[in-house]
Amino acid sequence: MNLKLDTKNLSIAKLLAQAIESLTNHGVPTARLDAEVLLAYVLGLSRASVYARLQDVISEADVQRFHQLLHRRQQREPLQYITGVQEFWSLEFHVTPYVLIPRPETELVVETALHLLGEKQKAKMKNPPSDSGLWTLDPRPLTPGSWLLAPKILDVGTGSGCIAIALAKEIPSAEIWATDLSSAALAVAQDNARRHGVTERLHFLHGDLFTPLRDQQFSFDLIVSNPPYIIHDDLVDLQPEVRDWEPQRALDGGPDGLNFYRRLLTESPNYLRTSGWLILEIGHGQATAILQIAQQQSQLTASSCLLDYEGHERVVAAQKQPGKSSQK
Repeated sequence: MNLKLDTKNLSIAKLLAQAIESLTNHGVPTARLDAEVLLAYVLGLSRASVYARLQDVISEADVQRFHQLLHRRQQREPLQYITGVQEFWSLEFHVTPYVLIPRPETELVVETALHLLGEKQKAKMKNPPSDSGLWTLDPRPLTPGSWLLAPKILDVGTGSGCIAIALAKEIPSAEIWATDLSSAALAVAQDNARRHGVTERLHFLHGDLFTPLRDQQFSFDLIVSNPPYIIHDDLVDLQPEVRDWEPQRALDGGPDGLNFYRRLLTESPNYLRTSGWLILEIGHGQATAILQIAQQQSQLTASSCLLDYEGHERVVAAQKQPGKSSQK
C-alpha cells in the first residue's frame, strides 16, 4: 500500500507522522525510529532536536529530499546504506553496499582480543567469573614478551575495517594487517582508517583469506575474523534488508555455513606465533561443530567459546600450541 505524501506547508510533526505510516505500510519493522533518523539526517539535526521543533515548517526542498530517502527505505534498503554511516565500538564508520553493516554483537570479537592481549583495562568486558558461562574453558596464560606491548594483528575479511580499526584505536602500539577479497570493500576500509587516523598502522591487502600473505614472511600474535557463516539455503529466509542489499559473498558460508571456518582453522597456524590466538565470530548454534574442526588441527588448542550478551554462542578463540613452528 502506498501513502501519498504532501510536500507543501508541512510541519515536522505532520511529515514525521506521514513517514511513520508509510514505512509501517511497507512492512518496515522499525518504522518510527527509521523515520526519525532519516528526517534528522535530512535536516542536519539530532533526533532530540527534531522533537524540539515539531511545529516548524519544513522547506519544500527538504521535504522532497526526505521523500527520496524514504522511498529507498520503503524498498527495504538498510538505513545505514541510506545515511552511509553505522556506529561500532563508539566509532562512526562509513558503510556502502560493498560491505556488511557492522553489528553490535561483533564488538565481542574486539573485547575478546583486548582481553587476550592483556588490555583488560581498556576492554568493555570485565573478566567474567569462572561460573559465568562466558568462558567454557579458561584461556591459557599469555606468554610474556614484547609483543604484548606491540602486537601484530591480522584481520581476515575486514569488510568495513571496523574490527581492525577498533583494535588500532584501543592499542596504539599495534601494527595491523587486513585482507579482503573485495577491492571495493578495501576502499571503504581504507576510507574509514583515514577517518580515524590509523592509516600508518593499518596495511590493507587484496585477496582471499590468507592468500595475500603466502609469499610474505609474516607471523601474528592475533588473527581475528568475522567470516561468512550463513547456511546457503537459509539466505532466502533472511530479512529483506540483509538478503537483498548486503553483499551475499560476505554472508554465504556454504552448504553448512562452515566453509570459511575449515579454511581459517586449517591455515591460521601457519601465520600465528607460538601461543598466538585465533578469534572467530560464529553464528548461533555453530560452536560445537567449529570447536570440533579446531580440535582436528594438531597445532591448535580449541580453548574457549564466548556467549554474547543475549546468551548466544558468538565467539570461538583457539590458541596455537607452544612448540609448533611458524613463520618468522
